Amino acid sequence: MGVLYRHGNVVRSLLVPYLRDHGCSRSESEILQTYHLCTLGKIATHDLWNRLGAGASATDADYCTRHELNPGVTSTLERLTAAGITPVVLTNDAAAWSEFLRRRFDLEQYVERWYVSSDIGARKPSADAYRAVLAHPGLDPARTVFVDDRPANLLGARAAGFQPLLFHSDDSAANAVDGFTPTEVRSMSELATQLV
Repeated sequence: MGVLYRHGNVVRSLLVPYLRDHGCSRSESEILQTYHLCTLGKIATHDLWNRLGAGASATDADYCTRHELNPGVTSTLERLTAAGITPVVLTNDAAAWSEFLRRRFDLEQYVERWYVSSDIGARKPSADAYRAVLAHPGLDPARTVFVDDRPANLLGARAAGFQPLLFHSDDSAANAVDGFTPTEVRSMSELATQLV
C-alpha cells in the first residue's frame, strides 16, 4: 500500500490501531493471519471484524477513512496518463477496502485495471499474483515498470519479467533484501520523472 497510500505497513500503522480502538485484544500475529485470509479472499471484511472481536462497531468505511494518499499521487497519475502511460495496479488488499479507497480518492479514472489480491486469490510476492497481471491485454512485462515499496515484491516482479522500481516508503527498509538494489525513488515527482 506504500506507493499510492502513505503507509507501507497498513497492518501495523492502520489496522492494529483501528482494531484496538474498537475493542480488539487479539495478538498482532492473529491480526496479521486474519488480514492475510481476508486479502486472499478466503473471508470477507465483515468476517475479519467479527473474528477479531470488533464486529459490533468496526466498519469498512470507517476503517478506510484512516488511509491517506501519498503527496502528489493524483498529479503523477494525471501526468502518466497524459504521457500515454497506462497504469495498472496490483495490490495486496481486500476488494471492499480497495474499492472504497479508489472511489474516495477518485483514482479509478486514472487506472485501467485494479488487480486486488482478494479477487485474484494471490498476494505479492506469489508468482500467481504476477501471472494475473501478465494476462492483462497488451501488457509486455519487458516494457512494463513494476513499482512497489517492498523489495521482496520487486524480486517477484523481476522474476515475472517486469522492470522493478522501488518507491521508498516507511516500510521499505524493514523489508530489504540482501544483494538486491533496484532503482529507487522517494517521491511521486521522482516517480513521474523516472517514468515519463
